[in-house]
Amino acid sequence: MTPVSICIISDLIPGEMESTLLRSFLKAAKLRRWLAKPDCPPVMKECKVLFDKIYLPKVSDSDISGTAEEDTIEPVSAPSDLRAFLNGSKQVVMPARVRHNGIMYSTAKTHQGNSLVQFYPRGDRTLSPIPASIKHIYRDKKKTYLAVQCQLPADNTVVDPFALYPYFPAKLYSSQLSPTLELVQLDWIFSHYARWNFSRDHSVVLSLNRVCVFANIFLQKSLNLECLNTQA
Repeated sequence: MTPVSICIISDLIPGEMESTLLRSFLKAAKLRRWLAKPDCPPVMKECKVLFDKIYLPKVSDSDISGTAEEDTIEPVSAPSDLRAFLNGSKQVVMPARVRHNGIMYSTAKTHQGNSLVQFYPRGDRTLSPIPASIKHIYRDKKKTYLAVQCQLPADNTVVDPFALYPYFPAKLYSSQLSPTLELVQLDWIFSHYARWNFSRDHSVVLSLNRVCVFANIFLQKSLNLECLNTQA
């Protein structure tokens, strides 16, 4: 559990448990940074090698995970809704998952949580990310692409209760996905998101971006509390 998720659970009211976890998280980050510095003593770098062997993921950090299983995936008949992106080709390699920048993405059929992504439309980072569900993952000319179904917007007649809280990255959407597929490149992805279908017609979408304003708010509140305790 990260400090961001702790903030959400505790409703931005830090307690002893949250402060302890935050300090542990920060100490671990400082240790990783120190071990990665060029002036780190050779003896300590040997410790880093041991840490990496124990804690780092065993899957390579690339667009394709590189496992023997994925390297031997055979082309299959392309689904009819995907052929519009394939320039007439009827055969395509379709892995069930892909790792990019250390994060795993999957089709909805493989893993529902890993299939929910927010992406920049056409890769334009000046626009707001759009939530979508990954329906297909496929390779074309040694590059991996996602075919996604966007989360439809909520009806204009419905008031979004989360609009009153600009620092809470949740928004109201329709519970339905667009029937039309959209092509997304891996570099366009902003983050994963969590989705809660709280009714038949509406869903709450919560961004799970790793860099979140909650971390700063939580840290500031924790420091303020620590300062008050010290003065007392």
